[in-house]
Amino acid sequence: MSYECDCPVGADGIFCKHAVAVAFSWLENAGEEVFHIDELAPAKPRKKRKTYEELIREYVTGLSEEALRELLLDAVERDITLRDKLLFAARAASADDLPSMKAAVHQATRASHPLDWREAGAYGDGLMSLAGMLRQRLAGPHAAQVVELAEVAIAGAEKSLEQIDDSGGDVMPAIMELAAVHLEACRQTRPDPSKLAERLFRFQTEGVWDTFYDVLPAYAQALEERGMQRYRTLVTSAWDRLPDLAPSKEFRRSFEPLRMRLDRAMEALAEGDGDVDALVRIRSKDLSSPYRFLLVAELCVLHKRFDEGLNWAERGLSEFSSNVDQRLLTFCIQEYLRRGEFAKADAFAWQRFELHPSAEGFAALMDVASATSHQEETRTRALGYLWERVRIEEAPTKAKRSSWQAGTRTELLKIALSEREYVTAWETFCGGPVATHMWAQMAVIRAKTHPHDAIALYHRLLPIAADNGTQKARYDEAFRVVKTIGSLRAKLKEDALFVEELKTIRETFRAKRNFMKLLASLE
Repeated sequence: MSYECDCPVGADGIFCKHAVAVAFSWLENAGEEVFHIDELAPAKPRKKRKTYEELIREYVTGLSEEALRELLLDAVERDITLRDKLLFAARAASADDLPSMKAAVHQATRASHPLDWREAGAYGDGLMSLAGMLRQRLAGPHAAQVVELAEVAIAGAEKSLEQIDDSGGDVMPAIMELAAVHLEACRQTRPDPSKLAERLFRFQTEGVWDTFYDVLPAYAQALEERGMQRYRTLVTSAWDRLPDLAPSKEFRRSFEPLRMRLDRAMEALAEGDGDVDALVRIRSKDLSSPYRFLLVAELCVLHKRFDEGLNWAERGLSEFSSNVDQRLLTFCIQEYLRRGEFAKADAFAWQRFELHPSAEGFAALMDVASATSHQEETRTRALGYLWERVRIEEAPTKAKRSSWQAGTRTELLKIALSEREYVTAWETFCGGPVATHMWAQMAVIRAKTHPHDAIALYHRLLPIAADNGTQKARYDEAFRVVKTIGSLRAKLKEDALFVEELKTIRETFRAKRNFMKLLASLE
C-alpha cells in the first residue's frame, strides 16, 4: 500500500490520520478486505453489505404506525428544516384562509440566526421544498393564493439571505425557483393586471438581490394590455427622471443599481416594440465611460446600422482620448476590415498595439496585418518598436525591475518562442533581464540542442524554486529541477559531475529539511 498526504505530518512521510481515515472509508464503502499474498486457501466470498439507506428502509418497513409517528416527532424536535416543512404542509392541508398560510410561509423562510455556508444548504433545501408545495397548491382550489404566498416567500428569503453565507450557491437558486412559481401562478390565475404591474415594478427597482431583474418578456402574458400600459408608465416616468450622463471620468455613476435596473426595464420595453431608435436613445442616455459608447456602437451593428455604429465608436475614442478603451479600437479595426479600408484598420491596430506592447498585442497586430497583407513591414516596425523600448528600459539610469516583472525583453522572448525562433530566443534571453517565470521554458527548449547551457540555467533557477518551496512548505518544483539536471548529466555521461553538484546543493540548502528528504531519494 502506498500513501501520500499534503498535511504537515504526511509531508514528513508519516502515515497520518487523514490516510487512516481514507483507508477506513475505503474498507467501509467498498466492502473489501486486505488479504496476504501467501494465503493458500481462497476466502469465502463475502456477502454484499447493505447500504445505510437499505438498512434503515428495511427497519422502518417493519415498524408500526405509532412507532413511526414517534420517530418522526422526535426528528422534528431536532431538525428545524423538517419541522418547518411539516408545519407548512400541515397548515396548507387544513387552512384555506390566506393569513394562516402567510404565517406558515413566513415561518418557513425565516432564518432565526446567521447561517454559515455549512448551514446554508439545509436552508436552501427548505426553500426548494416550499417552492414544490406552492406549486402543488396551484392545482388545488386555493390556487389564487399562490401569487401572494410566493411574494411573501421571496421577500422572507431575501431578508434572510442578508445573514446567510451563500458562497456555496445553495440559497439563491432556491429563491429563483420561488420566482418561477410566482410566474407560473401569475400566468395561471391572472391577478389584477394593474396591481401586478405596480408590484413587479417595485420588486424590480427596489429588490436588493435582483430576483425580478427581468420582468419582461416573462410577465407580458400575465400583465395583459392594461398591466403593460401601467408598467410602461411607471418605468418610463422613473427613467425620464434620471439625469443624462455626459462623458466623464466618474465611471461609478453608471453602476448605480436603480439606474441599471431602469435601463434594463426600458430596453426590454423597446425590444418588445422592435424600436431600435429607442434602444439607441436608452443606451446613449449614459455616456459616462468609453464602454458606454461601445454598447451603443455594438447595438447599431447588430441591427446592420454600420455607419452609425462606427460613428459612435470613433466618438467614444475622441471623447476619451486620454483614457482609450482597447475594445473601442478593436471595434473600429473590425469595422474597417469589413469595409475593406485597410489603411485605417492598420492605423487603429497600431494604436492598440502601442497601448499594450506585449507578445499578445504583437500577435493581434499581426493578425490584422495578415488580413491587410502588410505582414513584413508591420512585423519589422513592431519589433523595432519593442527593441527601442528595451533600450530605454535597460538604460543604466533606469531603476532595476524585479526578476518577476515582465519587461519588454520578456515579451520579445515570448514572441521568439511562439515563432519557434529558438536561436533568437536564446540571444534575447542572454542579452538582459527576463522574468523568471520564463526560465524553465527556456531551459527545456535549450536542453534539446545545448544541454550544458540548460544545466547552467537550471542551476540559476534552483534557488528561486527552493525559495518558492519554503513559502509553501513543499519542494516539488526544486526537486524537479535537480532531477532534470541529473537526467541531462546522465545523457551526457557526466554522472560524476552530478554527484559533485548534488553535494554542493545539499550543502547550500541543508537548512531545508523537507528538501533534504527528497534529495535523499536520489542516492
